[in-house]
Amino acid sequence: MFDAFAELFTPGRKHTRDEQNRLELTREDVGDADPGRGPIDLASGKVVVRPPAPPSAEAEPADDE
Repeated sequence: MFDAFAELFTPGRKHTRDEQNRLELTREDVGDADPGRGPIDLASGKVVVRPPAPPSAEAEPADDE
């Protein structure tokens, strides 16, 4: 019952609690998050597009006679 009165007089507290619950469920991957090293660099206005590697000579199918 006290919680209902608290929400009535401090509605921002509900938002804070909801945000804390959301952050508990959010996962942040540890690693290089530098956007300048990725395929799209917004600061310089460049995009890196790498073509797929060509198939190697070993991967050629054998001719069946």
